[in-house]
Amino acid sequence: MLKNKKGFTLVELLAVIVILAIILAIAIPGITGMVENAKKNAFVSDAKMIISGIDYRKLECDMGVTTEGCPSTSVILPSALSYYGANPANYTAFKITNMSPITIELTSATTSQFGVLSGSGTKATFAIAP
Repeated sequence: MLKNKKGFTLVELLAVIVILAIILAIAIPGITGMVENAKKNAFVSDAKMIISGIDYRKLECDMGVTTEGCPSTSVILPSALSYYGANPANYTAFKITNMSPITIELTSATTSQFGVLSGSGTKATFAIAP
């Protein structure tokens, strides 16, 4: 007399586990690379936004609208980044190296959303240092 089967056999469960392990082994390296690329792209976008903020603040200073936070070519404390639209907590070093075209050097903090990255350049050519 046959009994009604309830549940799965051990072989069926092992087959499913093996298939899931293969899928994860293929997917995880690709996802890791995508996360790193996303962090780098976010860092570059933030740097370009800072350059735009510097340009805007320079225009305000030149027009006499404000005298606070006027950009110049010198080592600037990361706290000054709030004038240019960035979160100062994300950065450990910031420097404006040229005003025409605006060129910056930027280093992110270990606690930032980007991880530790460093880069320099203009709005059109900002690049991450190797």
